[in-house]
Amino acid sequence: MHWLCQNRGGHAESCGNGLRLNTKFVMRGLLLALPVAVIASVVLTLVMNPTRIGRPLDPTPPPPTILAPRGELPTGPVGLQGWARYRGKADRQVVHGFLIRLSDGEIVGVTPAHGFSFSDPDHPLQQIALAAPGQTDFVVEFDRLRGQLGQPRTGGDMTVDYVLLRADQPIDSSFVLTPDSRGAPQPGERVSLFSCSGDGRGSQRILEGTVQSVSDTAVWVLMDELFNPDGMSGSPFVSQYTGQVVGMAIAVNPRGGRLLLGVHPIGSIVQLAESATEFPKIREYRR
Repeated sequence: MHWLCQNRGGHAESCGNGLRLNTKFVMRGLLLALPVAVIASVVLTLVMNPTRIGRPLDPTPPPPTILAPRGELPTGPVGLQGWARYRGKADRQVVHGFLIRLSDGEIVGVTPAHGFSFSDPDHPLQQIALAAPGQTDFVVEFDRLRGQLGQPRTGGDMTVDYVLLRADQPIDSSFVLTPDSRGAPQPGERVSLFSCSGDGRGSQRILEGTVQSVSDTAVWVLMDELFNPDGMSGSPFVSQYTGQVVGMAIAVNPRGGRLLLGVHPIGSIVQLAESATEFPKIREYRR
């Protein structure tokens, strides 16, 4: 095989056997480059999504002693569908959300930040609404934020991912959750995830799990069963002991054939809501 090369005059000419293709050299180069590419891919995966790859599943903690008062689980549809209204576009369902009542009686809407875009000047976000599963009417429509906007989670800190919404209209109390005064569940505690799309038909489904670990920035819950978690972000976790909301589902981490869900602890959400001093219009907010 002959290759074409350029002479000093800039014209292509036959190089004869001087640049004969060395197939053994090429194959050796490919074999050396392949492991480097694989290693680079793994490193990139760890950097971009550090919670997807981790240590083996830890033993489940034993049931804890809970000193908080015992309560009943909610009977209403407290896991709500989140809807986004962008200017010039039809309403579309995005992540889930829920409602909480603060100690002063104010009701706050809670959803994840990663479900919305606040950066499109041609189609700015106008409103966020929450709807009960299977219903066509909205439970509440929000046009104001409560405090500053969070940001989509990229690491292990779940508390950065939130959108809090100010309610300016009466809301049926059957849709509203009470925050757990402990601020988070305890390791080994049984909890229930109220998802409005878990059955694939838009109806509420209650999924159970056990709290695996708790920190100031994240709660991890080991779910009892395998299911498709797509679209469940924003669903509330409720303590089976107190009957009160303990956090918001944010992330998923499959391990050992099981599902771990990352949760924004309710104590952080309440603190952010209570400390809010600004209530900007959603349509005017830009990142």
